[in-house]
Amino acid sequence: MLFGREEMANEIKVGDQKVENVKEFVYLGSPLTWDNDCTKEIKRRIAKAKGVIAGFNNIWKSKQISRKTKLNILKTCVFSTALYACEAWTLKKTDRDKILAFEMYCYRRFLQINWTQNVTNGEIRKGLNIKKDLMQAVMRRNF
Repeated sequence: MLFGREEMANEIKVGDQKVENVKEFVYLGSPLTWDNDCTKEIKRRIAKAKGVIAGFNNIWKSKQISRKTKLNILKTCVFSTALYACEAWTLKKTDRDKILAFEMYCYRRFLQINWTQNVTNGEIRKGLNIKKDLMQAVMRRNF
């Protein structure tokens, strides 16, 4: 695969066999594309993580589990699913916005705060004592 070009002018041969030029392939479970567009992969990872968060409904509703424990579960199980292989992502503004919106969706889901309840994202972050957002974790992994 050539990054940045859709077509390759010259053929590459190994021995007598021609190496096929592809526009997309999956490497270690993550698709890589010729134009390095990660939008589809980010949407796919967020969808998988939303499936994980839905699987923990009983935990989010439980009164016996502390908020701190719930937050740790969120970070270790849900966010790690969402950020798998993020080291290879090239992000656009819309991708960054999707990641931050997903993060707030997760906090609201585990706190059981509906978006119609007029609770701001800042209030949620302050209440949970969140200093760094998910985008900062992605950027830290990229460098």
